[in-house]
Amino acid sequence: MLLAMVVTVIGSVFVLLTPFLEDISDNREWSSGTVAATQLNDRILIAAQSPEGSGLVQQNAQLSRSMDPLQDAEIWKIQADLGGSDRTVVTLDGDLLTVSSLNRTASIVRVTDSNSTQTFTMTNSTNEFTVSGLVGNVVIEVEDIHGTISHRFLEITIDGIRLNNVLTDGEFSVDLVNGARIEKLPNHPVAVKQFPRFKTDLLLDGTPRVSLILLDLDISASASRHMTNVHLDSKGEQELFDSEARNLIVEVEIAGDPSISPQYIHHWTGDYALYLAGGSINEYQGFGPHERLSGLDGITVLPGDVPFQFVVTLQSVEVY
Repeated sequence: MLLAMVVTVIGSVFVLLTPFLEDISDNREWSSGTVAATQLNDRILIAAQSPEGSGLVQQNAQLSRSMDPLQDAEIWKIQADLGGSDRTVVTLDGDLLTVSSLNRTASIVRVTDSNSTQTFTMTNSTNEFTVSGLVGNVVIEVEDIHGTISHRFLEITIDGIRLNNVLTDGEFSVDLVNGARIEKLPNHPVAVKQFPRFKTDLLLDGTPRVSLILLDLDISASASRHMTNVHLDSKGEQELFDSEARNLIVEVEIAGDPSISPQYIHHWTGDYALYLAGGSINEYQGFGPHERLSGLDGITVLPGDVPFQFVVTLQSVEVY
């Protein structure tokens, strides 16, 4: 009889303690997962800035059961006017390429991908062309009637990594994409903890400068989610823009949760909304929405007609 009572009491204690033990386990898993993701993201950024061919190794047991590749996580479309005085807009939608030239000075359009270059001739202020079989990143340059590169358009695809950690109510995932760190807890909204490196500032002479550093992860076929040693090797960097520019348009297509894009836009253009609400938008200098206020049509830099120094760098890191 006494033994039965003891067993009953012990069983009741375990029933009462189980939720607390699960919370402790979840907190431990969340904490270790957050630390592992933060450390790995920091190491990736260090490797990206290292000389080509050099790298480092990140060792963490937490990674051995949780790393998965994210293919085509983001697509960045970046365009700006360079030389001349024309206002050119390029739209690439699948195989359909549309080029509009406000002053009708655009003459030649060159489309370059990983395999080849296709050339087209402008005959009107707005022309549509069919481009087929585009592979990898795409660079479109518009040459005006004077032989000057007047506009450049880029379409850059970014791969990333997802770290998964199993909790009682589901998975805690952390995406490392393009320098950003994006966390998702079960039954909680997605939270962007660290953003891609896109900023605007002023040079010493007062010239506005816009800089964007893109980071693509090349996930080796030999990589698996059962690795305790993650090798990160720099594959170098490529300058995609490094000149004076005008009329910037930046669009980001995100394959993940739809709430990520508004967080990006608010982070980069939040001050614009404050100036707009205060009735002093004419004094604003910085990122703002292109066309619709939601930013769904892209981001630009204001004032739009003021030339700025534009630098875009693509870094690549191999993960294996």
